[in-house]
Amino acid sequence: MPDFDTFWMFFDCSRTTGWPTLILAALLVLFTGCSDDDDAVESAASLAATTVNCSTTTNTLSTQGPSGATFVATISLADAEESWCSFPSNTSVTTGIVGQPLELDIEENSSDQYRAAEISVTFSTGYSTLLKMWQMPATSNPGFQRAWGEQPAYRQGADYIYKTYHTSLRSTNKYLVGGSRRNFSICFDAANRVALWVAYPLHGCYTTPKSGRTDAWSYDPNDQLPEIPQSQQAYIVDTYGTGDTRGHQCPSADRYNTDATNAMTFYATNIMPQNYSFNSGSWVTLEGLVRSWAPLTVTKMRYDTLFVVTGVHLSGKTIRDKKGNEVGYPSKCWKVLLKQKRDQNENRQIWEFGADELQAIGFIFTNDRAGGEMKLSEAACTVEEVEQLTGFTFFENLDPAVAAEVKSREPDTAQWPGLAIN
Repeated sequence: MPDFDTFWMFFDCSRTTGWPTLILAALLVLFTGCSDDDDAVESAASLAATTVNCSTTTNTLSTQGPSGATFVATISLADAEESWCSFPSNTSVTTGIVGQPLELDIEENSSDQYRAAEISVTFSTGYSTLLKMWQMPATSNPGFQRAWGEQPAYRQGADYIYKTYHTSLRSTNKYLVGGSRRNFSICFDAANRVALWVAYPLHGCYTTPKSGRTDAWSYDPNDQLPEIPQSQQAYIVDTYGTGDTRGHQCPSADRYNTDATNAMTFYATNIMPQNYSFNSGSWVTLEGLVRSWAPLTVTKMRYDTLFVVTGVHLSGKTIRDKKGNEVGYPSKCWKVLLKQKRDQNENRQIWEFGADELQAIGFIFTNDRAGGEMKLSEAACTVEEVEQLTGFTFFENLDPAVAAEVKSREPDTAQWPGLAIN
């Protein structure tokens, strides 16, 4: 806002200051007072996780807005007699400065019931919003995030390592508030040095702004747990050395928000050997089409998310990387997708939707030249068919009856624009 006290100071000095000088000075004050870019920053608030598992003990409230703005946050629990979620010092009301993260303390959930909390945030700018958080019931496997629409059911295997990579995203607008987010999860087959699947959400917060491709080919540095020993990872830093392409399971172009977020897609744990013609043919076409189906624009991104799982089917074939390590070579590559029906954009958790409100599709390709020449409409199939091929169970967090109907449904090209012509 303009500094009017300063304006009137100049006016009082007009007896000794010429009018042109006075007018120029006043205009400078007015324009200087109105030029603060911070005034244009939209107020917004978000939680690092809207759903947490039963063993989670912390969450983070992030805010953005004009510099110097403050806020008041209040926690309301579904059961007023409960006290499982609070701010530091065990209080349900606190104040903060916009831009400074605020921690929430959470007690582990040992019950068989969901727990819900509402966090109202009111800014000194007058903006207010209501955030919701759910804590999942007790389970013997709390590492499995049932609230994530992309997460397949865990399947036991002596050589399987399940891991979720987390990242920190930048804020770009009120629908794309940054903070700690999951990047992608993997089911890594240590014996074959390749992930059997990589699961991830696709939304505009991961692709905007476009930081670009890092080409940071590397081993997983194990700065997040659990560790995957370097000796169990394929050497992909300088190609496989076999003429095969280093194929991404979570595509680089799906993770452009920050360089660090993009660099994780170049970890060996996210890479699979692919036939060159296949990787540069139908596979790359599908990756581009998947992005067109995701809520990447402001009109679509408010509530919706596209949940993706990409994976491999191994049939015993292996190759040797440049270090002499045997690496499982996929005979087939596949994808499954889940989202709200086209243009629905409802503000609900994924498990709250009925079968008639969801759409899903699967794709199966052979990892060879013929696979690269396949039309996407020919590779399209039910999710159920991908389950039969892989032995994995998808959409475990949906109601079983809803999941069964969605997975058995034949692809509807009207719900997947561009599929019929590719």
